[in-house]
Amino acid sequence: MTGPTGLHFGSFDDITAADAGTFTVDGVDTRELMVRQIWGARVLQSGSELPDCEVGGGWTFTLFPGEPQVDGKAVSGTVLHDKVRFRLGRSDRGIAVVRVSPALVPA
Repeated sequence: MTGPTGLHFGSFDDITAADAGTFTVDGVDTRELMVRQIWGARVLQSGSELPDCEVGGGWTFTLFPGEPQVDGKAVSGTVLHDKVRFRLGRSDRGIAVVRVSPALVPA
């Protein structure tokens, strides 16, 4: 499933255990770039056009499989009620609203 909030590939466990070829673009495994700094920059730069922005009126739940787990929990970012929040959750949670936003290496 795709959309402006990112791609749904399942849980943190599903994504990190997947074949690297699924996420490789131009020889780079894009999972390594799915981190909070890149997502945070996207949130700040998106204005009100994308759902994952500070003034978008909606909410998102974006996983960061490029980051290690913290005490066995997966890191995610959420925009909710005009606030950007980082959360820890179950690494096997694969609900449909959980997305990843693969960053691509500039050409």
